Order: sequence, then C-alpha cells, then structure tokens
Amino acid sequence: MFATEYAYTSKATTKCDVYSFGVVLMELLTGKKPVEVEFGEGKNIIYWVSCKVETKEGAAEVLDKQLSCSFRDEMMKVLRIAIRCTSSSPAHRPTMNEVVQLLIEADPCNFDSFKSSNKRKQPQPISTACCPQIGMIGLTVRPLQDNVKAT
Repeated sequence: MFATEYAYTSKATTKCDVYSFGVVLMELLTGKKPVEVEFGEGKNIIYWVSCKVETKEGAAEVLDKQLSCSFRDEMMKVLRIAIRCTSSSPAHRPTMNEVVQLLIEADPCNFDSFKSSNKRKQPQPISTACCPQIGMIGLTVRPLQDNVKAT
C-alpha cells in the first residue's frame, strides 16, 4: 500500500515511508494483510482499523489473537502510533525520528540502552528477560545518535 499522495505524484518522500511503516505496524499488530476480503470491497487495513478503534472493544478486537495478552497496553500504544503514521495528511504524520521515540516510550521492556544513548554508542543487546522471542532472532539495538537528521 502506498500513501495517497504517492499515487497522485509518483514522488516518494519520507512521509510516504512513514505511511508505509504505519501499514507494516498494523500488519504486525493485527496479523492481517493490507487488503483482505473481510474489510469490504475497496477497503484496506487502515480503514478497517480506523472503524474498529472507535470503540474500546473494537480496538481490542483488531489485535492479533496469537499475540501475548500480557503486552496489550503496549500494543495499543503501538496501534495509536500506526494510526498516526497512516494519517491521510502527510503534514499530520510524525517523522521517523518521532516514530522511533514513540516506540521507545511504548516499549514494555524499558530498554535502558536508549535512555542512556548519549553515554553509549556501541550496539546494546536487547534484554530478553521480558521479551524472550526477541532474543531468538538475535536482534540488537543501536542507540539513537543526536546528529542524525530526518530528511
């Protein structure tokens, strides 16, 4: 799925990338593809999620049932980030740097490596105490650098 403005201009921007990232977040949280029959003809995951989140029960319904319920609050925070990323107006979408900060704040594991990013510049392994599935894929996190600017 592409951002609406890309369909009109064929020009890729960082805001288009943020939009696409929001779609990917929705896919991860819902376990659904961007376009499915259950959304209705001509409808997509963004429309489906937007309609569902109007009620608290509906918001919980969109989350993939195979995901752990122990992180439901954090998943709802990430869902809100995904909704912001897929705003129809590029001006209302966050920058990718803002998305990263929002995701860090929503993190259930409270990765200390991000909070002290100015002190450590080496990649830090993610704590697997509360997220064992992360350790299985061998993921490491690089602390954010202050001199990185969004384009």
